[in-house]
Amino acid sequence: MQELWKTFFSSGSFIPHGHCYLWQTKLVWLHVASDSIIALAYFSIPITLIYFISQRKDLPFDWIFAMFGAFIVACGITHIFEVWTLWHPTYWLSGTVKAITATISFATAILLVELIPQALALPSPAQLELANSLLEAEIVERQSAETALKQAKDELEIRVEERTEQLKQQTLHLEQTLLELQQTQAKLIQSEKMSSLGQVVAGVAHEINNPVNFIYGNLTPAGEYANNLLELADIYKQHYPNPLPIVKQKLQSLDLDFIREDLPKILSSMKTGADRIRDIVKSLRTFSRLDEAEMKLADIHEGIDSTLVMLQNRLNPKPGFPGIEIIKDYGNLLKVECYPGQLNQVFINIFNNAIDAFEENNEKPQLASENHLKIIKISTKIVGEKWVEIGIFDSGSGISEEVIEQIFNPFFTTKPVGKGTGLGLSICYQIITERHKGELECISAPGKGTEFIIKIPISVKESLNN
Repeated sequence: MQELWKTFFSSGSFIPHGHCYLWQTKLVWLHVASDSIIALAYFSIPITLIYFISQRKDLPFDWIFAMFGAFIVACGITHIFEVWTLWHPTYWLSGTVKAITATISFATAILLVELIPQALALPSPAQLELANSLLEAEIVERQSAETALKQAKDELEIRVEERTEQLKQQTLHLEQTLLELQQTQAKLIQSEKMSSLGQVVAGVAHEINNPVNFIYGNLTPAGEYANNLLELADIYKQHYPNPLPIVKQKLQSLDLDFIREDLPKILSSMKTGADRIRDIVKSLRTFSRLDEAEMKLADIHEGIDSTLVMLQNRLNPKPGFPGIEIIKDYGNLLKVECYPGQLNQVFINIFNNAIDAFEENNEKPQLASENHLKIIKISTKIVGEKWVEIGIFDSGSGISEEVIEQIFNPFFTTKPVGKGTGLGLSICYQIITERHKGELECISAPGKGTEFIIKIPISVKESLNN
């Protein structure tokens, strides 16, 4: 084996191939140059093929390029040996290289024959160009469809936003309408209640007024008649000092001296009571004001006083309740153009709320001890020559800021169920701000009492013109 291997790489008895060219220099170098250039070309082609395959990994038959590369490299080596054997006659090695080249070339040829059907199945450049054109057209169509879809989506989003905004506005409008309807209904209910109350109050005042006037008108002649009878009794006693026994017995049982002393007191008390009833009747009629549904000039102080008379029973001391002190600080007011009956409704609502607060606090020992002075202070004054300001302060426990923010909202109340509807102050706010074009403000803090400040123009018509 070693001998065979040495023979394979030895020159043996062969002569170099250059002898065939008679060692003609030009001929030798012609073959050397030609074979060398061919070898270099053969070696450069596989490098190009390897680079091509590395850049086009998507080729379906990349292995055939590798076979071609191996075949071309083998061919290049045979040309190198052509140059080598010019001086070194290692023909066994040269023949082996050619055999290897033949094997590779034959295998490549066979594989190439099997590859022909698959290669023929590949699309032609025209087909690829057509397919590429169709693909480009489809891409353009899809891009147009995508653009149209995006535009439709944008338009749909805009329409949805517009519709959502419309629905939101409609919802707000419906909520506002519902709130206005609720306020109107509450106002109508309260107005009906006040109208019914005014009718009842006016009817009671009328019914009381007649007998009171009858009593009041007959007190003076009744006093005169009683005095005449007492004078007659004195004259009779003077001229008949010794009356008949039956008369004497009657005089003793009547106790004429006591009657003479007590009768003027009785008549005076009856007159005082009748005056008080007449004042109450007057206040009732002032409060009801059934004949004053239209705007007219009215005395604010008279309306406040009549309202207090209506509430006198709640202001007076009772067992377990010390009563409420009323302090009046009235300014020098002119008559104000207003709706007197509606203003009285505002006053009675505010006074009732203050009294309710005092009564609730009185039921709580800790609050009752802290607020032992129960005071309602009423002040009036002219502001800026065109406005009347009415302040109603109570020394109750006060109101928190959270409650003040909602105090004029319809149906809002802090009272227990069954004791308040939440409509009183809301209606008061409407009467002052809408009917009288004024202002109603609540100032309070826990433990500091509560004050309602009412501002109305002296003349509503002038304020509207200005």
